[in-house]
Amino acid sequence: MNERIAYIKLWFEFKKNLLNRLGIGFIMISIVSSVLIILHQTSNLYHDFNIKISAALPGYMGAALGLLLVFRNNTAYDKWWEARKEIGALVNTSRNVALTLNALLPADSPVRKDFGQLIIAFVYSLKAHLRDTKDDVCLSELPEAYRNSIQKATHRPNIICNIMMHKIELLQEQQIISDIQQALLIEKIQLLIDILGKCERIKNTPIPMAYMILLKFFINIYVVILPFTLVDDIGWFAIPVIGLLYYLLMSIVITAEEIEEPFGNDLNDLAMDKISNTIKQNVLEIVHT
Repeated sequence: MNERIAYIKLWFEFKKNLLNRLGIGFIMISIVSSVLIILHQTSNLYHDFNIKISAALPGYMGAALGLLLVFRNNTAYDKWWEARKEIGALVNTSRNVALTLNALLPADSPVRKDFGQLIIAFVYSLKAHLRDTKDDVCLSELPEAYRNSIQKATHRPNIICNIMMHKIELLQEQQIISDIQQALLIEKIQLLIDILGKCERIKNTPIPMAYMILLKFFINIYVVILPFTLVDDIGWFAIPVIGLLYYLLMSIVITAEEIEEPFGNDLNDLAMDKISNTIKQNVLEIVHT
């Protein structure tokens, strides 16, 4: 029951967000349609110039627009799904690093605890880095020297991985782990770096702006032309029909814009906060077992 209520609230919040973003466009389209209908009913200008467009034209434009919207939505979803796979890989790799360290280091080793906190700090710092923010809370459990180095860094996830690499090297020098075990741990840290790089690529590769502007322009031209084919048949009912069509088309575009940036805080973005908390709980449970 609680999940259903939460879903309903999320649905209304999403619709409210769409209305806020589409409000100006919706008003402009309604004004254009209203002016056209008023001219049609009160002025001879409309009839003198025979301002009417064949219903076939919006049909052809609608077919082309449908293909563009499908391509736009698929492209955005591909980015969202690729991001989800990388975050899923982050969950698995974080657990694997913790499990491997848990197996190689003694239960009472302070290094084991430090590594666990470094993994958690990497996950939260990665989330903040992808959102262009900083997260100092995740560093509170680290030794002061590590915390200071990370806070001064421009690219915090890189520095955290560098610290983990350095600690692995020290473990090998102290003969706590063998050369083979060192190579195994380094390989897993490199997997974290690979995930970081792939997430940065997804974030920093937006859909070309010219393509987005063209699609919105196409939609606006389509809904402006449509009243010329509807005004004779349904009169004032053309306004809600065109408004609803505009809302549906632009909703697809706005939803695509949100999901193509999957690491943010929008309603359709990945649940990064929840995933980070899950990784933290898993790593702490493994390290303290």
